[in-house]
Amino acid sequence: MATRTHLPKSKKQQHKNYIYSAGISVILLGFYVLGYGYLIRIRILSNESHRLPLAIGAAVCFILAGLSLLSQISQTKQPKLSKLFSGSCFGYAAINLIHYYTGFKLPVFKYLDYGMAPQTSLCFILLAVALYCGQRKSNKFLIQGLLHTVTVITFVVIFGHSLNIAEFHSMSFMPMAIPTAIGLFIFSLAASLMNPTIGITGLLTGGMLGNLMARKLFVRIVFVTMAVSYLRLLAHRKQWVSPEFGTALLLVSFILISLLLIWSTSRTINRIDLKRKIAMENFSTAFDCAPYALLLSDEKGEILLINEKTVRLYGYRRKELIGESMRVIVPKKLRKEFFKSSDSFFASPEPKSFGLDGNLLAKNKKGLEFPVELLMTPVKTSANTFLLATVIDVSHRKEQENIIKQQLVELQAKNEELEQFNYISSHDLQEPLRTVSNYISLLEEDYPEQLNDEMKMHLQSMGSSVSRMSQVVRSLLQFGKLGLKRELVKTDVEELVGTVISDLKHLATSSGASVTVECVLPELYTYQLQLRQLFQNLITNAIKFRKPENDPVIVIGCKETEGFFEFSISDNGIGMDPKDHNKIFRIFHRLDNDSKYEGHGIGLANCKKIAEMHGGRIWVESTPGKGSTFKFTILNFKIG
Repeated sequence: MATRTHLPKSKKQQHKNYIYSAGISVILLGFYVLGYGYLIRIRILSNESHRLPLAIGAAVCFILAGLSLLSQISQTKQPKLSKLFSGSCFGYAAINLIHYYTGFKLPVFKYLDYGMAPQTSLCFILLAVALYCGQRKSNKFLIQGLLHTVTVITFVVIFGHSLNIAEFHSMSFMPMAIPTAIGLFIFSLAASLMNPTIGITGLLTGGMLGNLMARKLFVRIVFVTMAVSYLRLLAHRKQWVSPEFGTALLLVSFILISLLLIWSTSRTINRIDLKRKIAMENFSTAFDCAPYALLLSDEKGEILLINEKTVRLYGYRRKELIGESMRVIVPKKLRKEFFKSSDSFFASPEPKSFGLDGNLLAKNKKGLEFPVELLMTPVKTSANTFLLATVIDVSHRKEQENIIKQQLVELQAKNEELEQFNYISSHDLQEPLRTVSNYISLLEEDYPEQLNDEMKMHLQSMGSSVSRMSQVVRSLLQFGKLGLKRELVKTDVEELVGTVISDLKHLATSSGASVTVECVLPELYTYQLQLRQLFQNLITNAIKFRKPENDPVIVIGCKETEGFFEFSISDNGIGMDPKDHNKIFRIFHRLDNDSKYEGHGIGLANCKKIAEMHGGRIWVESTPGKGSTFKFTILNFKIG
């Protein structure tokens, strides 16, 4: 399986910052030397007391190489410009190298500086080739090799300068200036960060355990080697010890220091390994204790890891599934679709869910199929992306859903029976009431002379009672029918309320009432006829239960709250005691039985039923003598 190495964005940006800094630094170094040299040339500074830190040619090459590097990594990459600068750098360094060996100068380049050491020219030639080829991905290893070569050469030069070993910093040629060596060393290191996962750079910048150890050992070995070598060289120069003893002492020192470094490194590795083992144990425990079946697989669909719940759910032993294809647990008729989804998952690794409609089936060892829900989650590591499949057995839930569906069917049948009973009962009750009412009318019409005043009063009282009873029966029938044959339609509530206000115009005018809507009412899906009745009942009540001395003022409002619309109808009427706020919504319950307020206690019960029909509720906020605010909510239904 191919290994992919990814760097986090923060790390990439950090590398880019290093590259920018190195490029700008060498450009500034080059311009500084050119400016310094110009001041010497025009004799503002004397030749005797001031010397250039590096050759003019090296300064020019630093500027060209820095511009080439910055052109490659800028946001608006300029590959042609980068090649122009790197090509110019290559040409200048090559001319210097040719001149060193042949003494030949091209007439057109007679004003160029030819003071670069050959090893300096060689380093700039290698850098120029690396920068020129930097745009091609196929040349990454070549580029890193060239840059590492420059790094090694300049490190040797710096080491030679540090220990004052001429053979190292001159290499049998002209000596390379220490600023030039440092500049080339830093520049080559920064440029190698353009391909941070390749070569020695990849070894020292990676995030794996080996990279961590390499960084620790490299720094320590370089420091210790330079320190011991310096002491050995100093002892030789000062003749503190004989050459034989010095060599033996150097050997023993290296052995002891190597043992110390190995001991330190092994301790670090052991600590990291212990943490890794603890993390793995914690992961394994959590993985095995998960309430759902978990399977980890690779891009080929090969099962790498399963938990205990998977073993119990599918009936396989661990060794029977580990290393097998996922097709083992997928029914044949679903395999094509499953692996198609798996391929698309790895092409775009994002969490995906399947089987939420209950149509996804899994198969256990006995060949029995059962409904499941599947969640595919990507698990990304530094090397690969894996698939973590979470399998949820929904057999029990499907059984419960079937039971609920059956109960709903039964409940619907019972409701229909109850509605039929309500209708029949109400109809049968109306018949004897009409008979009694007809007999009362017959007595009053046929025997007026035989009825004294007391008998007429009793008959009139009987007629009123029968009339009230008939009205109660009709109200009960109306309450039972409420919601039958309802249809959910898109409703402009603004228009609906306007129609209700228009229908109640005569009642409002006769009572001096004003009805205003304080905001724009929404458009949503409702049971239109029932909602109309709800508004009509509440506005009518607000007009009915008014103060004798004040004209009714009614305000209708609305606001949206977490999936609901909350409507309010406020008035300045008589109000009510807080202890009665819940009672008023009970059927046939009235707080004031005075004859001046007509009604049978059915209106607000209907309002409660309509609000609940819309997935909401209704309540009242009121204080005696200070008016009432009836509020109800309607679910913001989403259709389609």
